[in-house]
Amino acid sequence: MTRNDFLIELQEIMQLDDPIAEDADLRDYEEWDSLAFMVLITFFDKNFGQRITFEDLAVCETPLDIMELSKGAIS
Repeated sequence: MTRNDFLIELQEIMQLDDPIAEDADLRDYEEWDSLAFMVLITFFDKNFGQRITFEDLAVCETPLDIMELSKGAIS
């Protein structure tokens, strides 16, 4: 999956009207919440066969941090 494709997915997961940049501060979005975490955990499992945790996502500050959790599946 490309970085752009992931950013589009993240925009949909967070139900944002505007595109999100890979260096955006996730803490600036009230949509960056436990529901988004649960959907991302499922997304990683389904699309990459990878298990990530709530704690993994809680330390992410930018979409780029989330991409790094993919261990190369997002490039």
